[in-house]
Amino acid sequence: RGLGVPDDVSRRTLADLGRHMAVHRRRYGSCGIHAVAWLGLHFHGELYQLGRLQYQRARLGGRSGAGVAAAGLPLTSGDLCLSLHIPDFRGPLSARACDRSLALAQEFFARHHPDERYEIAVCHSWLLDPQLKDLLPKDSNLVRFQERFRVAWENTEPDDRVPVGFVFGDPGLPIEDLPRRTSVERAVGDHLRRGGHWYGGHGWFPLPWSGTAASGRLVEGA
Repeated sequence: RGLGVPDDVSRRTLADLGRHMAVHRRRYGSCGIHAVAWLGLHFHGELYQLGRLQYQRARLGGRSGAGVAAAGLPLTSGDLCLSLHIPDFRGPLSARACDRSLALAQEFFARHHPDERYEIAVCHSWLLDPQLKDLLPKDSNLVRFQERFRVAWENTEPDDRVPVGFVFGDPGLPIEDLPRRTSVERAVGDHLRRGGHWYGGHGWFPLPWSGTAASGRLVEGA
């Protein structure tokens, strides 16, 4: 309220509590929350749901900062950025939905955090694993989402449980039993059954707005 954040934005942002309770029940069969620290971002005003995407007020970490600086931008580790997150249960990750979300974010941060200058967005997600481009149709929503980003740095440590958890609801499911109902399920499961692995991707892209840099209690990312 002190920042003038509209009630509908607060309501949609804090609804992530219910989404995570639904994920916990789907995964473990009981009531609970498995990501308590993550939800703290919402209640601290560090993360907002704006349309399809969530935006975390953050700072560039060492590897991402080095990658952005190497691309020629006047930014480095510790500078402000918006970290994008893709919540469950919010519909397709279509290009139109993402464009609308970015437009909402531009207006929102200019109005409610005018003293913070955001020049780039970053994302750390298995959805940015470049292998997806070889396994999904070129016009798929996930491939088009990937194409927004430039690579900040590459992760060489496999993390197969993350995509299994997000796509199938339980990171501990046996690989041989993973269903093949959708193109994403087939891509994730078949790749693992062939002996492949999945990796976290780390990307960034420039944002169309700017402001005045400010200091604050913001989380430094990877």
